Amino acid sequence: MNRTTPPEHQLIDYALTLTAAGLDPNDRQRVADIVFDNLGIAIGAYVAKQSSGLICEDHMLERGAARGEGGASLWSGRGTLPPDEAALCNGTWAEILDYQDTIVDPRNNGHAAVTIVPAALAMAEAQGASGAELIAAVAAGLEVTIAVLRAVGRGHRAEGRGFRTTSIGAPLGAAVACAKLLGLDGAQTLNAMGIAGACANNGLMPSLSPSNGDFGMDKDWVNGLSAQLAVNAAGLAARGMTASDAVVTGDRGILASHAHGDAHALKTPEGGAPNIRFVALKKYAACYGVHTAMEATMNLMARHDIEPAAIDGITVRVKADSCQTLAGRNIGNHMAARFSLPYSVASAAIRGGARMADFDTPAIFDEQVLAFMDRVAILPDPALTRFHEETGGFPAHVEIRSRGRAHDERIDYPVGSHERPMSRKELEAKFAELTSGHWPEARRAEIMAAATGLAALPDIRALTRLL
Repeated sequence: MNRTTPPEHQLIDYALTLTAAGLDPNDRQRVADIVFDNLGIAIGAYVAKQSSGLICEDHMLERGAARGEGGASLWSGRGTLPPDEAALCNGTWAEILDYQDTIVDPRNNGHAAVTIVPAALAMAEAQGASGAELIAAVAAGLEVTIAVLRAVGRGHRAEGRGFRTTSIGAPLGAAVACAKLLGLDGAQTLNAMGIAGACANNGLMPSLSPSNGDFGMDKDWVNGLSAQLAVNAAGLAARGMTASDAVVTGDRGILASHAHGDAHALKTPEGGAPNIRFVALKKYAACYGVHTAMEATMNLMARHDIEPAAIDGITVRVKADSCQTLAGRNIGNHMAARFSLPYSVASAAIRGGARMADFDTPAIFDEQVLAFMDRVAILPDPALTRFHEETGGFPAHVEIRSRGRAHDERIDYPVGSHERPMSRKELEAKFAELTSGHWPEARRAEIMAAATGLAALPDIRALTRLL
């Protein structure tokens, strides 16, 4: 039987030929910044002793897995584990604070680097890869993930379905990144991607539903599992394990299972890494969907010299589905706070800022902030919904009513997006806040210099040994 070559082949050919030297210098630095950002976020979660990360890492360390040559560093600084287990632990830490990257695209939104970087860095360290090789692998993984997510669309989360974007696309991109670092050929890399796609965890989101009220730790571990799967998928493919070469587009593949009639063609990027710019970094340690509302609130308070006690009410208009997914008012733990528009806006209004500590204990139980949430109304806005569908952006239109006057501001893109990128100073300030007290200042400066100059490192272990 004659069979048309699946488009996955062309996508893998592109990924394997991508080099750091072939990237635009801005994109090359962008990938280095994404790696740097991931490290800071994961270490920040460890510094805060977040329970899900400790449970995962303690569990792996207590198993007494073999350590030594060929291992990979735990970013917490607690030693080394085999690469797949290090990726599991580091990937769990990187997810916890919801401070990670976000893909901003009209076809789909979600997280990718938070899975790809822990997997790729563990593999790069075990292989003694260079910084440039890591950058090329992460860039290839991000491009593969974005291509898959664009083909799938948003149906996997529509009409009450709860499949996480991160679990659908990122394991494939991470597996490709790991295969690239292992030096696998095209057929082997297709197998690695096929294994990851067929075996990826569902990533269901009941813990992120305000109506369930759970906000459990499972969302953190499933990201770690995706990173671990990627490392193992590449290793298994290197040893001859096979899988479908049409895991995305083939019969019973990802599009058939998750697109729900909205599938688009799986397209290969044309030269360089043109879609890296759609990977946004976060300025605030909360769901990306609350950032513009928080910023608009802070701007209005400062611009009009409004005191919290003088506020009669705040109306926040956002895209329609955010009124359901981000409407939680029962703040039982740090994750509930990070995914709540009422809490985020109330916190910004009362505190006049948005520090990392504002989304953790004891701040999330501040009675003044919790009481102020009653003054915050969240409404759907058809125009903002259309804007999101057309651009992938997360706009918010905030109106503050005080002393008989109304003040309003609309913000379409958060800081950290392609339209409003974070400056070097902002990136380093975020890293400093996350890692405060973890290392002596001189060591932190060394790490920042190594991460910023990632492309020039002959061996990635020059960075990881500093952790």
